[in-house]
Amino acid sequence: MTTYAVLEQIPLEIVPGDELTCGLTVRNNSDVVEAYQFEVVGEVAQWTVVEPPELSVFPGTEQSVTVRFQSPRSWRVRPGEMPFAIRVLPTERPGDAVAPEGVLFVHAFTETTAEIIPRTSTGRRNARHEVAVDNRGNVPIIADVQGLDPDGQLNLRSRPPRVEIAPGSTEFVRIQVRHRRWLWQGTPVTHPFQVQVTPEAAVDPPMPADAPIVLDAGAVQTALIPRGLRRLVAALLVAAVLLAGAWFLLLRPAIRSTATEAVEKPLKTVADKAESAGKKADDAKETADNTEAVVNSGGGPPSSAPPSTGAVKISTAPVTVNLQTNLGASATAKTDKLTVKAKTTLIVTDLVLQNPQGDAGRVDVIVDDKAILTLSLANFRDLDYHFVSPIQINSGKVLALRTVCQTPGPPIVGTTAGQCRVSMFATGTNRIRSK
Repeated sequence: MTTYAVLEQIPLEIVPGDELTCGLTVRNNSDVVEAYQFEVVGEVAQWTVVEPPELSVFPGTEQSVTVRFQSPRSWRVRPGEMPFAIRVLPTERPGDAVAPEGVLFVHAFTETTAEIIPRTSTGRRNARHEVAVDNRGNVPIIADVQGLDPDGQLNLRSRPPRVEIAPGSTEFVRIQVRHRRWLWQGTPVTHPFQVQVTPEAAVDPPMPADAPIVLDAGAVQTALIPRGLRRLVAALLVAAVLLAGAWFLLLRPAIRSTATEAVEKPLKTVADKAESAGKKADDAKETADNTEAVVNSGGGPPSSAPPSTGAVKISTAPVTVNLQTNLGASATAKTDKLTVKAKTTLIVTDLVLQNPQGDAGRVDVIVDDKAILTLSLANFRDLDYHFVSPIQINSGKVLALRTVCQTPGPPIVGTTAGQCRVSMFATGTNRIRSK
């Protein structure tokens, strides 16, 4: 064997985001000048380089190169031991290649971020926020989410109060806010509060975790009775009193006198006409009875009724729409859509958006070529909307889901890696017109 290589035996330990170097000595035991190339093998290969990448060694001498480990600070770099090897490939005698081996120990690290959505809510008694907790470290964490009200004006509840988050994943916690007292009238009042997220690394043995994250938020309480309602009620009462006074003092006596004079004179004429009309009605009834008897006995022609025009009937039926987009990471968007059938109106009352892999990118909910919702995929896994005023989509119009994939998340078991998977469920009713 003309090539000999040895890796410097030092403790090879690295924290993701840092850099580590070690030496590799190559000896040429042949009788010719040998040129060597180097190749890193193992998980560390994608972020490890050998400097210089090529080396020439004279016969009977040795030289050293530097192996540089540059681990990214990412959740994709798993903690623990990573075996590797450096292949030393001679140019003149390829059969004398050697591959000294080593083990690099990657330390665990934690990096937790959190965001509350929305920062400020508005309501008479209740409101709701969501806290998105991101685990950007390379070990699982357990996060406790707790609402803090320094003024004691709110009841805060976290659902769930404790979540476990895998590396590179996001979990959402709902914060239910309830004002302790009613605000009957007056200007809106803002009650500030905080949400504390306390992360803890779920590893054995335990390791120090990130410091608690405190998020500031606020809940605006509006009055039960609108500000202008009292003035409107007072103005209506004054107007009603004035109208009643004008009626009893001025209009009612004049109307009564005019009505009496107008009625007394034609009253007799009306009575005479009524008596004459009654007599004619009796004669007409007798004639109709006679005619009906003739028709029933078959002696008269059948009556013909004009054809009735058809009325438009409207029926409703429950409907569920499922739109899905599966696409790789690129700047090109993918759209799944539904066109409403003829003589049909789609009434959407609920929308549920799903991002099960925790993909990064953008999603748009489009109605008639207009985006009614634009969301960042990194901010949710499951998101539901319940509309007080339903979305109405007429026949021929389109309901669409458009997705732009930036970074696919960890694939679901049984699916292809490297694709973003986003879906939308829309429920409501179809209003169908027919004759």
